[in-house]
Amino acid sequence: MYFDYIDLHNNSLEGSLPLPPAGGYLLDLSMNQFNGSIPSHIGAYLENARFLSLSRNNLSGAIPDSICTPYLQVLDLSKNTLSSVIPPHLTRNCSSLSVLDLAENHLEGKLPAEWGNITNMHTLKLNGNHLRGVIPSSISEGRSLQVLDLGNNDLEGTLPQWIGKLSQLHVLVLRSNHFHGSIPRQVIGLPNLQILDLSGNHLSGAIPSNLTNLLAMVNASQNNSNHLEENSSSGATYTNQIKISCKGWDVEFVKVLFILKCIDLSNNSLSGSIPFKMGSLQGLIALNLSRNHLSGRIPKTLGHMEQLESLDLSLNRLNGNIPLELEFLSYLEFLNLSYNMLDGKVPHGGQFLTFGESSYLGNLNLSGIPFTNISVCNNSSGYGNCTSIERIGEAKNSDGEMIGWAVGLGLSYGLGFSVVIGVLNLNKRVRKRAFDFYDVILAIDGCIRG
Repeated sequence: MYFDYIDLHNNSLEGSLPLPPAGGYLLDLSMNQFNGSIPSHIGAYLENARFLSLSRNNLSGAIPDSICTPYLQVLDLSKNTLSSVIPPHLTRNCSSLSVLDLAENHLEGKLPAEWGNITNMHTLKLNGNHLRGVIPSSISEGRSLQVLDLGNNDLEGTLPQWIGKLSQLHVLVLRSNHFHGSIPRQVIGLPNLQILDLSGNHLSGAIPSNLTNLLAMVNASQNNSNHLEENSSSGATYTNQIKISCKGWDVEFVKVLFILKCIDLSNNSLSGSIPFKMGSLQGLIALNLSRNHLSGRIPKTLGHMEQLESLDLSLNRLNGNIPLELEFLSYLEFLNLSYNMLDGKVPHGGQFLTFGESSYLGNLNLSGIPFTNISVCNNSSGYGNCTSIERIGEAKNSDGEMIGWAVGLGLSYGLGFSVVIGVLNLNKRVRKRAFDFYDVILAIDGCIRG
């Protein structure tokens, strides 16, 4: 029997993985409940296959060498319970492979020393496994790589300077490994990089100052119609999904929009000051430098980052005043400056009116923390008969009941909004109006319960 494509994803199918009829181009059995192992001779049925997705099942056991065939462009085995090592010659026969996604399995051992035909690969995702050892230099041959995600493994060693040769990289995620040493300047020189996540390692030294080389982050373009995806010649589409920390939540973005630009260097041992050139990254949406040993003042230039929505500098050794220039960050929705050595008065303009005491905890010499007043109007026109009330999340209450209720309500609303934002990637202006509406809803609800 001949088939052009078999698309049975998300059909609640279960049992052992069936062998497909030979000769077809597309096989998508993702998001089912297939269990057991992948047949060792499956490659004999994939001679002409361009697209193979078995992701989001319950498949276990080893990945067979034969699964990679000469015409295969997309191989997605992510989110199963596959174990053992990555076959050392997996990609040798895949001369056309552009996507290899083995993320969120139970794979172990070292990364293969040779990656065969990696020169045409656009996406390599091995995150969420138990891989160890160093990153092999053979990956440096992947000059077409746009997404390299090796996060949440047990990799070690220093960050290789040859990463700077991967000039087409849009996404570099190496979070939650055991890397040590400094951040190479070559990594900060990638012109197309829009997501850099090195959090949760043992990196030390200063943040490289050549930040203006991150041209994609310097550019404040808001073109959100384009996103990273792979279209195989079979007509099937693979869409990259990336999990990042944003606004205090780990959010999985279903599409990596070109507007999504983030740096996360948190939970390392970085020292020195925050480079003033950080402010040149005017396209950046989220910046997380928390849980390091950074010192000195917060650069005034951060006020130039006009697209910034999330800023976390907590748990460092920063001192001096909070720059008034940060009031210019009109899209800022999340701010955490807690547990530093900041002093002086907290700015009270712009988005600072919306931040509570939790944004400044542990800075003993700060003063003037505002309690925001919100005007709620009682008529449909929105004018007149307005009552000024304290924002619920920051209201003082002698018995503590209102505060406890407000925290629960805030988390509930916050989680819902974070998920919606993460999945839909709303336009910034729409997001700002949504959060303004959220604040008013909290205020009105507080009046009703009060």
